[in-house]
Amino acid sequence: MSQRQLAMVINLDKCIGCQTCTVACSTHRLNHPGTEMLRYIWCETKPGEGWPKGWMELGRKVPDRVRDYGGTWNFNWEEVYTSPVGAKYLHPVTKETGEPVKWGPIWEEDQGGGEWPNGYFFYMPRLCNHCTDAPCIAVCQEHFARGGGMPSSQGNGHKNSLHKRESDGIVVIDPSSCDECGMCAAECPYKIPMENIVAGTYEMCDFCAGRVENNYAPVCAKSCPARGMYFGYLDDKESFVAKLVNEYKVALPLRPDWNTGPNVYYVPPFVRPTTFGAGNKPTGQADIPADLLRKYFGPGLDQAMVTLKEHRARAERGEHSELMDLLIIYKWSEAFTPFKVEAPVDPIEQGVEAGKVHQS
Repeated sequence: MSQRQLAMVINLDKCIGCQTCTVACSTHRLNHPGTEMLRYIWCETKPGEGWPKGWMELGRKVPDRVRDYGGTWNFNWEEVYTSPVGAKYLHPVTKETGEPVKWGPIWEEDQGGGEWPNGYFFYMPRLCNHCTDAPCIAVCQEHFARGGGMPSSQGNGHKNSLHKRESDGIVVIDPSSCDECGMCAAECPYKIPMENIVAGTYEMCDFCAGRVENNYAPVCAKSCPARGMYFGYLDDKESFVAKLVNEYKVALPLRPDWNTGPNVYYVPPFVRPTTFGAGNKPTGQADIPADLLRKYFGPGLDQAMVTLKEHRARAERGEHSELMDLLIIYKWSEAFTPFKVEAPVDPIEQGVEAGKVHQS
């Protein structure tokens, strides 16, 4: 158990699916060889199979690089550039198979569910949950106990490649000892760890540990144009994160039934349009089925929805609601206390050490 736990809250009513978090992360973190088709954070459209494909039903197995992730994409750049204008168009081909791409990180964007006139969807950013009881760490320890890990790590005090930092609860991977066994990816029910076959290691979000150590908020959260992401310590009673998770209990973990203690929380979408009945008359019922949201966020959803709607009604009557103030975020920087959001003056070294060489 770590001494403190950092957590992120994502307000799904504010997420507009712009993928700014994805692009910001890719620019800052995925800038080393082998990461062309990796993501540390990405935004899925729900309901849908997500990425990797059908991750909620994959069980204890490693996602297939082509079938579930979509493989590595190559584009016909040369063909387009050397053809007359309008003669050829850019399209991706799966590098591993040479066939047209059949899946990818945002393959189902904006598709959703339901039927006209009652179609619906919402966006859900996904990243490592930095679980309190992280199954990836446990299986990595078992693997090392059986003699796993890179040969150079044996006998040097390495107990595993994955560990949870005592100071802030961030789960990190040591690339120098990872032997790409894939057991972390198989054991993680959220299917977060991804293999970098060039660097020779598994990788995933580390809450921008390098930025955190220098008192800066993660780049994904601080880049959100909708002000939909919060970051802070769960034991800091004045932080937005602690109030939303512990006090008002409107920020819920994803799939709490998996019992991993995830530390990324979601404010479920509650400001929704109504469905339509016979004669296209409004029913007054929200478009997203409650059962679907319970599938993602568990039984705590119902009370969270009651609290959210009650406080919104207060604000509409002109009464003060601290909860609505927290969700609106009048002052952007306060959502990340005690971390800074402005750009650092000096570069911050962070991320996976690329170029690890396999030892025979």
